[in-house]
Amino acid sequence: MRRIFYFLAVVGFAGLFVSCAGSGEVTPQQEEPQKEVSNYPSWYPQQEFVSDDTDLFAYATAIDTDSAAAVNKAKSWAVKQLESSVSDKLEEIRSEVVVDEGKGSGLDEARFLMALRKAPKAVEPLVETGNIEVQTVEGYESVRGFVEISVKKDQLIQRIGKRLGGYEKAWNTMKKSEAFNSF
Repeated sequence: MRRIFYFLAVVGFAGLFVSCAGSGEVTPQQEEPQKEVSNYPSWYPQQEFVSDDTDLFAYATAIDTDSAAAVNKAKSWAVKQLESSVSDKLEEIRSEVVVDEGKGSGLDEARFLMALRKAPKAVEPLVETGNIEVQTVEGYESVRGFVEISVKKDQLIQRIGKRLGGYEKAWNTMKKSEAFNSF
C-alpha cells in the first residue's frame, strides 16, 4: 500500500511540475505601441560623413565621465572620420581619372601617390565645429557628447593644392576631371 501511495504522490508531483512548466504569456500585451525614442539629437544624421555643394561634414559621438572630455573625444573622432573620408574620396577620384587619362597624367607616379595620401592632413586646420550636444547616460556616471564638424570644400581644395605643390600637373588633371565634381 505504501508503494502505491508513494507512486501516486510522485506521479502527482510530476504532473503538477509539468503543468506549471508550460509556456504561457509572461508579460501582458500592451494595447498601444510604444513610441521609439531616439538617443541622438535631431541634427545628427544616420551616416558619419556628409557632403553638400560647399561643405564636407563629419559627425561623431563619444562617452566620458566629463562633458568637455566627451565632446573633445567626439570632435577628435569626427576629424579622423573626415580625414579618412577625404582620403577615400581622393583615391576614388584618382583611380577614375587614371583610367580615363592613362599613364601620362602622372597620377600613377609613386611620389604623387605618397603626397596624395598625406593630403588629408590639410583637413584639421580648416575644421569648424558646428552643433554640439551632451546627454547624460542613464544608469551610468557618464555623459555622451555629440559633435558636428565641417570644412569648406573650396578652402580644402586650395590647401590640398598647396600640399601637392610639386605635382601641379597631376593635381590639375584631377581637379579638371568630371570625377572631381563628386568631391
